[in-house]
Amino acid sequence: MDMNDISVLGNLVDTTFGKSSSSSGTHSIKCSLAGSNLTMTYSTIVHFASESSLHLQVLQCAEEATQRLDSYLADIKKEFKTASGNTLKTTKGNGDDNVELISATANSPRKIAYYRMNWVLPIG
Repeated sequence: MDMNDISVLGNLVDTTFGKSSSSSGTHSIKCSLAGSNLTMTYSTIVHFASESSLHLQVLQCAEEATQRLDSYLADIKKEFKTASGNTLKTTKGNGDDNVELISATANSPRKIAYYRMNWVLPIG
């Protein structure tokens, strides 16, 4: 990739000023470029009452995150092709997900957590 392609890609994945990654506000997809890697992070909030219900919700969140990240990447590739005339080639790299508990009290069984999925995609 040359500097022009990197600039185009950087502008497409930038959601810091005036652009949002989710119009509904129920999830967020953020991207960053580091060297020849594109990192995509999906985040959403999960409400649960027990560990068993959390497990089921995490499975559903993982499926939704994969679909949304695939769709977002396809849109980026399409917009990149339109803006630069070149094809953006990525390979499936490392990926992981995690759950971060953000609210729990002894008085209520309801707990709130962030669910995050990270993809690191080498660009080539």
